[in-house]
Amino acid sequence: MSPAYSLLCYTRIPTTRDEANNEDIALSMHLALRSQTTGEWMPLNENYGIFFAAAVPRTGVTAAARRACTAAARLAAEGDDPVSAAVAVDAVMPDVDTALKSLKDPYLFRLRDGRFGIVATRTARGGEADGSERSSFLLAVSRDLRSYTQLGMVRLDTAAGVRRPAVDWDGSVERYVIRWQDDEGAPRSAFAADILAAASSEPLAVAGAAGEPYETAAVRYPALGPIVPGNVIDITEAEAAALIARFGRVYNTGASVRPFSLPADLRDGEARDAVRALGHATATLSYSDGSTANRAVDWNADQLAALADDAATGRLKPGETRRIDGRVRQTVYPVPFAVERADPSVFAWNFNGEPLFLFIATDDTDGNCIDPNDGRTHMPLRAAASIIELSDAAGGREREIDLLKRGDLNSEGRAMTGCFWAPELHVIGGRLSVLFMPCFDGEPTDPDGSPNPAAGRPDMWTGSCHIMQLKQDADGRDLDPREKANWDVPRPILDPDGGPLNPVQRISLDMTVIQDSGRWYYAWQQVGSVWIASFDPARPDRLTSKPRQIVVPEFAWDNLIAEGPNAVVHKGRIWLIYSGSLVGIDYTTGLASAPAGQRADLTDPAVWTKLDYPLQKSGVYNGEWQLGTGHGMWSRDEDGNLIYVFHNAEYDNGRYGGRDAQVRRVHWAADGMPILDMQADEELNPAYACITMEIAVR
Repeated sequence: MSPAYSLLCYTRIPTTRDEANNEDIALSMHLALRSQTTGEWMPLNENYGIFFAAAVPRTGVTAAARRACTAAARLAAEGDDPVSAAVAVDAVMPDVDTALKSLKDPYLFRLRDGRFGIVATRTARGGEADGSERSSFLLAVSRDLRSYTQLGMVRLDTAAGVRRPAVDWDGSVERYVIRWQDDEGAPRSAFAADILAAASSEPLAVAGAAGEPYETAAVRYPALGPIVPGNVIDITEAEAAALIARFGRVYNTGASVRPFSLPADLRDGEARDAVRALGHATATLSYSDGSTANRAVDWNADQLAALADDAATGRLKPGETRRIDGRVRQTVYPVPFAVERADPSVFAWNFNGEPLFLFIATDDTDGNCIDPNDGRTHMPLRAAASIIELSDAAGGREREIDLLKRGDLNSEGRAMTGCFWAPELHVIGGRLSVLFMPCFDGEPTDPDGSPNPAAGRPDMWTGSCHIMQLKQDADGRDLDPREKANWDVPRPILDPDGGPLNPVQRISLDMTVIQDSGRWYYAWQQVGSVWIASFDPARPDRLTSKPRQIVVPEFAWDNLIAEGPNAVVHKGRIWLIYSGSLVGIDYTTGLASAPAGQRADLTDPAVWTKLDYPLQKSGVYNGEWQLGTGHGMWSRDEDGNLIYVFHNAEYDNGRYGGRDAQVRRVHWAADGMPILDMQADEELNPAYACITMEIAVR
């Protein structure tokens, strides 16, 4: 029997947004493990929520419209408020067609089959009563407390209030015992043979008085701060290890290089080639969760040269061992990487046989991304031979060129006057391409006939996804992307019928490309959510399928928006990151994944599995707070390592000053998940940076 570990569930007392602990975050289930050495309770996930109540669709939302509400798939609809026009096109508008929720008083228990059950009092977003607490409580299940299935509300035959619900399996009577307090504080109870079925059954009969639902130990939680503690359960060593691997810090525990051998009878050029190959040997870094990563090594050039000379001239003797010293390569990128450059994209590109790195972003000077710099709106592009040369610290800002400027015309002859939002670089149909959203001067009135406050100046609501592509010469060689004249005229991307992408509003933005099983897709944001459609790379300004909604913000942490999608394929899965919450210090990074290489229909929301909590959120990185992290993009560094390029909010003493670009490497954890916030000394412990390669002469 594995030794037991103690696990506490709790909510936090809300504090402030700049501590990443407002009501949206605090009022969720948090988890802490008790140290077996010190007895202290240690928070998981940096004391951030792990289980959040899902938003509930309105009654008028059809089954077809709520397909992308995957967290709420089993929840009954509630509320008779009017629904939006999105429902007519089989979609939902967040916080209009859905009602965001929070929770209080979480309670953990074991189901009869050994899985975990979670019950809690559901509330309106922010913690106010939503009426459900009069007669019901929220129920969810989880195999490992790393993902959750929300089953809905368990109803009880009472209207006297259901506070601090608790559920436990009683094997002696083969049923679940449900306990709670009513509004007067009186203990009540009920029973269920199958607690999972109770979430979709008639109200359970109230059995009468019972003992207290549960007691909270009278202890302090110094590492957790002010909290409202729930209950404590025992978990196994394996379960604790899995939680630590997912929600703890993963750090470097060693570095090694496999041994090599070198024949003593090599001579001249053949010998030098063999030694040259040794110079490309990489180090294997090991980590606390059992994962590994390969990194390039800068080997001692003098030692390699001496070995090559000895091998070429026959001075190596069978049985001897040679050693080459090296240092594991680790580029630490400047923080910030680029000031007031939001929605950043770094692209590793082959420019007619030469490696070139490109950086493009939204100009977010002083937080004005619609019409910055007193009307001098532009699309900034940087190019360099290495990623670090793109940074402000290396002079990248001074070398920027304006790929587009205010007043440039699109293919319809319309003057693009603002925004130039979220430009992304991709190769589409063999041509370097930029996907972006320009906006235009607003009309005197909005579509509903009301006066337009942005009339006659850049209006973000006029924006739509566009594409511009680099020209090529007669031999198919790419022209220089740093010359504005070498790019064609931006074209709007249209649906299969030649109409706008967004059937509900006007605006569409944040477009990216996904390739899978020979198919090409665009994914982008509109109606506050992520949409997808197929397209032909030979005609990239026209979709080949109708847009479909695939990711909806359903939790308090991503609340009103899911935007900025970007995908990478790794070990048989497509990993789609997106940004949640509103632009600013609350921004977070969410994750959805789908099978790769299996010809799955990526336009079907059921194909995508969405993480219940953010993959990346505000927190301390290398000793400094980073708030509002989001709108990231996967890319590759010079050694082919996966990197993550994103922005965070400039925030100083309550002043928001825009968003700054950042670059860091990605680590793949042992459980297959990407880690986006590994700090420099966690990626490579300085004690393991210096390494030695042994070469046996045979």
